[in-house]
Amino acid sequence: MSPTDGADEDPVAETGQRLAIAFERIHRERMAGLPILHPDLAVAVVGGCAWYGHWLGVLVTPWCMNLVLVPAFGSELAHDAQGTKRLLDFPAGQFEFVSSPLDDLGTIATCSLFSPMQAFADQAAAEATAAEVMTALFEPNPDTTAPGQRDAQAGATGAKSARFRPDPGVSRRDLLRGSFRSG
Repeated sequence: MSPTDGADEDPVAETGQRLAIAFERIHRERMAGLPILHPDLAVAVVGGCAWYGHWLGVLVTPWCMNLVLVPAFGSELAHDAQGTKRLLDFPAGQFEFVSSPLDDLGTIATCSLFSPMQAFADQAAAEATAAEVMTALFEPNPDTTAPGQRDAQAGATGAKSARFRPDPGVSRRDLLRGSFRSG
Protein backbone atom coordinates (compact mmCIF):
# COMPACT_ATOMS: atom_id res chain seq x y z
CA MET A 1 0.00 0.00 0.00
CA SER A 2 1.39 3.39 -0.93
CA PRO A 3 1.01 6.55 1.20
CA THR A 4 -1.46 7.91 -1.35
CA ASP A 5 -3.75 4.87 -1.43
CA GLY A 6 -7.19 6.01 -0.30
CA ALA A 7 -6.16 9.67 -0.26
CA ASP A 8 -8.70 10.53 -2.95
CA GLU A 9 -11.59 8.60 -1.38
CA ASP A 10 -14.81 10.59 -1.07
CA PRO A 11 -16.18 10.10 2.48
CA VAL A 12 -19.72 10.96 1.35
CA ALA A 13 -19.66 8.37 -1.43
CA GLU A 14 -17.99 5.84 0.86
CA THR A 15 -20.69 6.24 3.50
CA GLY A 16 -23.42 5.78 0.88
CA GLN A 17 -21.70 2.63 -0.40
CA ARG A 18 -21.34 1.21 3.11
CA LEU A 19 -25.02 1.92 3.82
CA ALA A 20 -26.07 0.20 0.59
CA ILE A 21 -23.87 -2.83 1.33
CA ALA A 22 -25.31 -3.14 4.85
CA PHE A 23 -28.90 -3.03 3.56
CA GLU A 24 -28.17 -5.42 0.69
CA ARG A 25 -27.00 -7.86 3.36
CA ILE A 26 -30.19 -7.25 5.39
CA HIS A 27 -32.22 -7.85 2.24
CA ARG A 28 -30.44 -11.18 1.59
CA GLU A 29 -30.23 -12.45 5.15
CA ARG A 30 -33.30 -11.14 6.96
CA MET A 31 -35.88 -10.01 4.44
CA ALA A 32 -35.64 -12.62 1.65
CA GLY A 33 -38.99 -14.16 0.82
CA LEU A 34 -41.13 -11.82 2.91
CA PRO A 35 -44.40 -10.79 1.22
CA ILE A 36 -43.83 -7.10 2.01
CA LEU A 37 -40.99 -6.92 -0.55
CA HIS A 38 -41.54 -5.21 -3.90
CA PRO A 39 -40.05 -7.71 -6.37
CA ASP A 40 -38.96 -5.04 -8.87
CA LEU A 41 -36.97 -2.94 -6.40
CA ALA A 42 -33.40 -3.19 -5.14
CA VAL A 43 -31.39 -1.44 -2.46
CA ALA A 44 -30.10 1.98 -3.54
CA VAL A 45 -28.79 5.11 -1.85
CA VAL A 46 -29.84 8.38 -3.45
CA GLY A 47 -28.56 11.91 -2.90
CA GLY A 48 -25.99 11.32 -0.18
CA CYS A 49 -24.51 14.59 1.06
CA ALA A 50 -22.74 16.14 4.01
CA TRP A 51 -25.11 17.97 6.36
CA TYR A 52 -23.60 19.79 9.35
CA GLY A 53 -20.83 17.21 9.48
CA HIS A 54 -23.22 14.24 9.25
CA TRP A 55 -24.07 12.14 6.19
CA LEU A 56 -27.64 12.43 4.88
CA GLY A 57 -29.35 10.61 2.04
CA VAL A 58 -32.37 8.57 1.02
CA LEU A 59 -32.27 4.79 1.28
CA VAL A 60 -34.48 2.87 -1.14
CA THR A 61 -35.13 -0.80 -0.38
CA PRO A 62 -37.74 -3.31 -1.61
CA TRP A 63 -39.59 -2.82 1.72
CA CYS A 64 -39.17 0.88 2.59
CA MET A 65 -37.81 4.30 1.70
CA ASN A 66 -36.17 6.28 4.51
CA LEU A 67 -34.24 9.45 4.99
CA VAL A 68 -31.05 8.27 6.68
CA LEU A 69 -28.65 10.28 8.80
CA VAL A 70 -25.28 8.76 9.62
CA PRO A 71 -23.98 10.87 12.51
CA ALA A 72 -20.54 12.40 12.43
CA PHE A 73 -17.95 10.49 14.43
CA GLY A 74 -17.95 11.71 18.02
CA SER A 75 -21.20 13.70 17.75
CA GLU A 76 -23.87 13.30 20.38
CA LEU A 77 -26.15 11.77 17.76
CA ALA A 78 -23.60 8.99 17.22
CA HIS A 79 -24.10 7.93 20.84
CA ASP A 80 -27.90 7.76 20.81
CA ALA A 81 -29.39 4.55 22.16
CA GLN A 82 -31.58 2.38 19.94
CA GLY A 83 -35.04 3.93 19.66
CA THR A 84 -33.96 7.47 20.56
CA LYS A 85 -36.15 9.94 18.69
CA ARG A 86 -34.95 13.35 17.56
CA LEU A 87 -36.69 16.10 15.68
CA LEU A 88 -34.40 17.60 13.06
CA ASP A 89 -35.12 20.81 11.20
CA PHE A 90 -34.55 21.24 7.52
CA PRO A 91 -35.55 24.19 5.38
CA ALA A 92 -38.68 22.25 4.33
CA GLY A 93 -39.71 21.50 7.91
CA GLN A 94 -39.17 19.34 10.93
CA PHE A 95 -38.85 15.56 10.71
CA GLU A 96 -38.59 12.84 13.34
CA PHE A 97 -35.63 10.46 13.13
CA VAL A 98 -35.26 7.25 15.16
CA SER A 99 -31.80 5.90 16.04
CA SER A 100 -30.74 2.30 15.62
CA PRO A 101 -27.45 0.40 15.37
CA LEU A 102 -26.25 -0.82 12.00
CA ASP A 103 -23.36 -3.24 11.48
CA ASP A 104 -20.34 -1.54 9.93
CA LEU A 105 -21.73 1.99 10.40
CA GLY A 106 -22.61 2.27 14.07
CA THR A 107 -25.66 4.32 14.97
CA ILE A 108 -27.86 5.62 12.18
CA ALA A 109 -31.06 7.65 12.41
CA THR A 110 -33.94 7.07 10.00
CA CYS A 111 -37.09 8.95 9.05
CA SER A 112 -39.66 6.72 7.37
CA LEU A 113 -40.99 8.02 4.05
CA PHE A 114 -42.69 4.99 2.47
CA SER A 115 -43.46 1.48 3.62
CA PRO A 116 -44.39 -0.77 1.95
CA MET A 117 -43.10 0.16 -1.51
CA GLN A 118 -45.87 -1.22 -3.74
CA ALA A 119 -46.85 2.31 -4.90
CA PHE A 120 -43.71 2.44 -7.06
CA ALA A 121 -43.84 0.98 -10.57
CA ASP A 122 -40.12 0.26 -10.70
CA GLN A 123 -36.63 1.14 -9.45
CA ALA A 124 -36.44 4.27 -11.62
CA ALA A 125 -39.66 5.65 -10.12
CA ALA A 126 -38.51 4.95 -6.57
CA GLU A 127 -35.11 6.55 -7.15
CA ALA A 128 -36.68 9.57 -8.88
CA THR A 129 -38.92 10.09 -5.84
CA ALA A 130 -35.92 9.75 -3.53
CA ALA A 131 -34.06 12.42 -5.53
CA GLU A 132 -37.10 14.71 -5.34
CA VAL A 133 -37.22 14.22 -1.57
CA MET A 134 -33.58 15.28 -1.23
CA THR A 135 -34.21 18.38 -3.34
CA ALA A 136 -37.45 19.29 -1.55
CA LEU A 137 -35.89 18.79 1.87
CA PHE A 138 -33.63 21.78 1.32
CA GLU A 139 -36.25 24.10 -0.19
CA PRO A 140 -37.51 26.55 2.45
CA ASN A 141 -41.15 26.55 3.36
CA PRO A 142 -42.05 30.27 3.21
CA ASP A 143 -45.08 29.81 5.49
CA THR A 144 -43.14 28.30 8.37
CA THR A 145 -39.49 29.31 8.06
CA ALA A 146 -38.74 32.01 10.62
CA PRO A 147 -36.07 34.60 9.91
CA GLY A 148 -32.69 33.26 10.96
CA GLN A 149 -33.99 29.69 11.27
CA ARG A 150 -31.50 28.28 8.77
CA ASP A 151 -28.62 29.74 10.78
CA ALA A 152 -29.93 28.05 13.93
CA GLN A 153 -29.97 24.64 12.24
CA ALA A 154 -26.24 24.33 12.72
CA GLY A 155 -27.05 22.97 16.19
CA ALA A 156 -27.88 19.56 14.76
CA THR A 157 -25.43 17.93 17.14
CA GLY A 158 -27.10 19.47 20.19
CA ALA A 159 -28.90 17.86 23.11
CA LYS A 160 -31.51 15.14 22.66
CA SER A 161 -34.19 17.62 23.59
CA ALA A 162 -33.03 19.98 20.85
CA ARG A 163 -35.72 20.36 18.26
CA PHE A 164 -33.60 22.31 15.80
CA ARG A 165 -36.22 25.06 15.43
CA PRO A 166 -39.67 23.42 15.19
CA ASP A 167 -41.68 23.65 12.00
CA PRO A 168 -45.05 21.99 12.63
CA GLY A 169 -46.57 23.16 9.32
CA VAL A 170 -45.00 20.53 7.04
CA SER A 171 -45.86 16.86 7.08
CA ARG A 172 -43.87 14.10 5.40
CA ARG A 173 -46.75 13.70 2.96
CA ASP A 174 -46.59 17.41 2.05
CA LEU A 175 -42.83 17.15 1.56
CA LEU A 176 -43.22 14.27 -0.87
CA ARG A 177 -46.00 16.04 -2.76
CA GLY A 178 -43.96 19.19 -2.94
CA SER A 179 -46.72 21.18 -1.24
CA PHE A 180 -45.25 23.22 1.54
CA ARG A 181 -47.98 25.79 2.04
CA SER A 182 -50.68 25.11 4.57
CA GLY A 183 -54.31 25.78 3.77
